[in-house]
Amino acid sequence: MINKKLVPSLIFLFIFIQPVVSMAEHSGYRGKVLKFSGDVEVVNAEGEKRTIKKTDEPLNEMDTIVTKKDARIVVQFDDGALSVLDEKSRLRVEKTSWFSYLGGKIYFTFKKVFGEPRKVKTRAATIGIRGTTFIINESEDQSGESVALKEGLLQVESTGPEFEIHKKKELDEFAQFKQQQQQAKKAVKTEFEQYKQQTRKEFIVYRKQFTLRPNRVISLSGYRVDETAMTETDEADFTSFESEAEEMIKAFRAEK
Repeated sequence: MINKKLVPSLIFLFIFIQPVVSMAEHSGYRGKVLKFSGDVEVVNAEGEKRTIKKTDEPLNEMDTIVTKKDARIVVQFDDGALSVLDEKSRLRVEKTSWFSYLGGKIYFTFKKVFGEPRKVKTRAATIGIRGTTFIINESEDQSGESVALKEGLLQVESTGPEFEIHKKKELDEFAQFKQQQQQAKKAVKTEFEQYKQQTRKEFIVYRKQFTLRPNRVISLSGYRVDETAMTETDEADFTSFESEAEEMIKAFRAEK
């Protein structure tokens, strides 16, 4: 039998605990679903699965979003990020400002924010982000991924040894080449012909980190990096994602 004198104390304790429990349940909130189509699952940190059934469903820390065949989802996060996941894609939502890319094709757009840059982890790299729009796409053999940058800058840092970066020499390096070759006292035309022959070959640099600039694409295979210009196929991917969530992206970018 409950002591009547304890009843007021128990009631107060219940009232006090309720909001604390409610806050604990939502303390890991990271974002919400804006739009989806097809079969999309969310797997929490304990491995429990749920199927997305409506917009505005919350996403929490350590949730992994999984899109099945022919599915897509648009998600807005609490740290100035919006993502569109294509079919057969996986993204783990970690603590604020951190994401882990786990596979598939995913579009990201980030607002410019103060403080620490947002970061996306892949198998071989940590990508630092400020006010950026880009796509990460898994290679066909699933041995690596590509990153296509539309706008902004990406700071790409190796999670292991130095990257082995392969790319073509740029024509504006001819001036430097000419200066180095002046001692040979050859005609400029001859020097340029020699230079053109060199530009047909790749050159390799080794760096722990590097900056990716707009309209460029890198392919990561282990710690090898191949950098090229963006192609029409890459541009078509951006168009596809942005048409999927056009109004949402406009509203997102308009928010203060």
